[in-house]
Amino acid sequence: MSSTYVLARGNACLTCRKKKQRCDGEKPSCRSCIKTNKECIYNEPPKSRAQLLVDRIQELEVCSLILVVRQHLTPRLFIHRDDSSYLVLRLLIAKALALIPVARPVHKDPQNIVHLPIPESEVHHLKIVHLLSEEITHSAQFYAVNMVWNYNPAAPVTSVTQVEMTPRLRENLIQIFLQNRDKCYFDLHVGRFIASLSLPPTEPTAPHPALIDAILLVGCYFSRAPSLANYEIQFLSQALHQLSACFSETERLHDFVRASNLITFYYFCKGMYTEAYQQVVMSCHIAVSCGMHQIISSVWRPASPRDEVNHFLAPPRDSIELGERIHTFWQTYCFDKMVSMATSQPAHLIGGPGADPLLQVTTPWPKLLIDYETGNVSDMERPSVSSLFTTHTTSFGKKRETLASLRAQGLTLASRALHLINLPMANPHDVTMLDNAIQDLTSRLPGLRNGGERGEIATTPGQSPVNHRIAMIQTLAHVASLTLHQHGVDAIARHRCTVSTQQIISIIQEMEETDYPELFIGLGHLWYIAGRILITISQNAHGVVAEQNRQAAHVVILAMKRLSIMYPPLGFQLQQLQQALGN
Repeated sequence: MSSTYVLARGNACLTCRKKKQRCDGEKPSCRSCIKTNKECIYNEPPKSRAQLLVDRIQELEVCSLILVVRQHLTPRLFIHRDDSSYLVLRLLIAKALALIPVARPVHKDPQNIVHLPIPESEVHHLKIVHLLSEEITHSAQFYAVNMVWNYNPAAPVTSVTQVEMTPRLRENLIQIFLQNRDKCYFDLHVGRFIASLSLPPTEPTAPHPALIDAILLVGCYFSRAPSLANYEIQFLSQALHQLSACFSETERLHDFVRASNLITFYYFCKGMYTEAYQQVVMSCHIAVSCGMHQIISSVWRPASPRDEVNHFLAPPRDSIELGERIHTFWQTYCFDKMVSMATSQPAHLIGGPGADPLLQVTTPWPKLLIDYETGNVSDMERPSVSSLFTTHTTSFGKKRETLASLRAQGLTLASRALHLINLPMANPHDVTMLDNAIQDLTSRLPGLRNGGERGEIATTPGQSPVNHRIAMIQTLAHVASLTLHQHGVDAIARHRCTVSTQQIISIIQEMEETDYPELFIGLGHLWYIAGRILITISQNAHGVVAEQNRQAAHVVILAMKRLSIMYPPLGFQLQQLQQALGN
């Protein structure tokens, strides 16, 4: 009995179909066409509407990458391999390659051509990405990124050259990250984390590989070592790949959010704002799905059976894990607000007046992890976002708050001010409520040179340096006030603008050259918002008021110029301010 293979209906080539003869369906040419020396052509199966939309999204993403690259590359700009912008462009190339799953980079072809065969659906993408790679090439004396693709469906998909990671380097990068973790709004129990590194990755209490890769990525960034540039690309690629695996393990979703937040931070510092926004949106959605935005109390209690099925994420095992989750949520919240303000896109974590009860942020403000560990927390202390807009906010200010808590409050108010000022007609009651909240927060802020996790260590004359975290928080409060009252014509609004401007300039003048390398890029975006407002006021005013605001804008521009040395992506906003001030 013969075992003849029967081809599925509709899969025969067009030539055999036309001749109504049997076709074996072999590709690229069936045996019948080879035997008769005929061209063998197959009809591509029609794509579903969903697949057509996915293809269109990928095409638009690649096109957006080209626009970003063109912002980096002008006739007067050359990218040297030691330039920080060079790494940004390599990351863009890596992302573009990720959009083409069948393509992989190979050695440079002498004739600089793209080898075929390539599926017809991918040719358009390949041409776009090839164009993108050619735009980065300028001249022989500068490092050129040339890419040629060769289709090989059996080859593993990769867009990053793997570099060897030694245990010593891994340990050093983790230590660098831990020493700088507050700069990316991250906190964890260091002792427990170090101990967990020795556990197998499959252990539920071990950190997920996505989190480890994200930590190593940010550790490379904080090291500022050009020799680690290749590692950054590798860790970013691995972290993004591991996130998809982490997403399938519900008990590890906390690590998913933490890893996603660190990738957001990395994108943001590199000036990849579209990617940062997309990443933080993912963090927000998972955090809300896990109920992290509505943690009931800072006090840990054993979970009831009902709690265990309420959300995707299992209840915390102890008070330390509860504290870490609270900190992770507020890290997500802060990045959501900061990226939203920088990109002029809507924020996703909503709190305060008018918020949907299901989405209202009620998680308590973060405390020190040692407070959760030692039980130095109480059910009586449950202030969250909504408490900022009540008339009794000072009641929770009697006990010193952490700088992490004050930072989240400042971002809440600054984001709220930007929201109200962009409304066609803001409710006067909402404006008054926000103004009261800003004044209340300003009255609770520690001095610029205070030290400690709560700003409780008083200034030592001539010895205490500027506290960069407090500088950020104070700037947030004053930018919120300046934003809210920029269009005001009454005496109170003008007074608020004057005071806020003076305070922002005072903070800048307190800083010295050695302070700028320690600052967060987010402060540059706040300066940009302030500078834009000051220039607008100076253009609409006359006499002394116009000149005062113009001089203040000049101080802001000089500060941004210094900060852009550490964060070149700020150069775009800096150029906008310089042009506006010149006009």
